[in-house]
Amino acid sequence: MKVLRVKYEKNEITKKNKAIEVCFKCSTCSKFCPITQHVKKYNLEDSFITQLFEAEKPEALNDVWMCCACEKCVITCPQDANPTEVFTNLKEKSYQEGLAPSIVYRLVEQLLQESTVYSIKFANMTRKRAGLKEVKKNEKAVKELNVLAEKAGLERKEVN
Repeated sequence: MKVLRVKYEKNEITKKNKAIEVCFKCSTCSKFCPITQHVKKYNLEDSFITQLFEAEKPEALNDVWMCCACEKCVITCPQDANPTEVFTNLKEKSYQEGLAPSIVYRLVEQLLQESTVYSIKFANMTRKRAGLKEVKKNEKAVKELNVLAEKAGLERKEVN
């Protein structure tokens, strides 16, 4: 399966976001986070971010994708650390290490192949049943998206 991965130049997310060190020391956001409130393996005593970083298994980075960027953490953060940005950085790390949910890789690949996150073939089957004309892949958009992906450091790699 082909997978897109981000070239992650920095080994530590703390270099990318200095505020993460403050996040480790505070758990205010956990009291308002829907994940820590509803996912039993996380507790309210430590920040969700700390729990992800201190997890013994790297698969814990998969859990970062539960963050829906509701920004309750940003609103309640007494340190102005912007935990949502930290989660974005953790998602980049997860993606780079191949720990993101497989659907994320498929959606990115789909977007770069067809300029949409849905299958044009499937959409056309549905459109045909509804009596609508076929839609076609926007080749110009595909080229532009691939140029942007290359500039952003996305690369295709074979993953078993």
